Amino acid sequence: MKIEQQNEQVLPEVQEAVTNQEATNPKVANPNRIIVPIKKTIEINGSKVDELVLDFTELTGKDILDIDTELRMEGRPAGFDSIYNQEAMLKLAARGIGCIPPELEKLHGADFFELLLQVRNFFIQW
Repeated sequence: MKIEQQNEQVLPEVQEAVTNQEATNPKVANPNRIIVPIKKTIEINGSKVDELVLDFTELTGKDILDIDTELRMEGRPAGFDSIYNQEAMLKLAARGIGCIPPELEKLHGADFFELLLQVRNFFIQW
């Protein structure tokens, strides 16, 4: 009984610490969601943005197979052959952001490179 009382006292403190950490670090709240700040704003889906939110929470194997099919239909016979395939990373990024790849191609070179690195790193660590 004493143990239960101690747990009740600690639990709110632990919960508060977790809540504070989630508020200051969105990656803690959902590790499948990555926020990528960009240096040069662009327009995506009709809105100016200064950060890109990659959300891979709902990504499925079918999504990856669909990207492979798209690449093959676009004349890339190897399809989604590796995580070093820039076109594949671009298509994954677009799925995670909820836009089409040509919108992301408008990114400044440094922002574009950073975005693809973030996508690649996510899948290497996943």
